[in-house]
Amino acid sequence: MLITYSISEKIRSKRGKQDLTKTEVAKQLGVSRTTLSKLEKGNYDAPKRIYESVMNWLVEDY
Repeated sequence: MLITYSISEKIRSKRGKQDLTKTEVAKQLGVSRTTLSKLEKGNYDAPKRIYESVMNWLVEDY
C-alpha cells in the first residue's frame, strides 16, 4: 500500500502541529525511526499493518 507524497505531508504536518519528535511518532505508530523517515519522504510501499497504523494515527484527532 503506497504512502503518497500527500499522505507524507499530512504525517509531517501532524507531527509538527503536535510538536512530537520522530521517536515519539515512531513509537505511536509501532515502527522504527528509519521507517518513519521513509514514510515522511513519501512514495513508500508500506506493508498493510504500517499503512493501517498511519491512517488510524492521522484520523484519530477527527
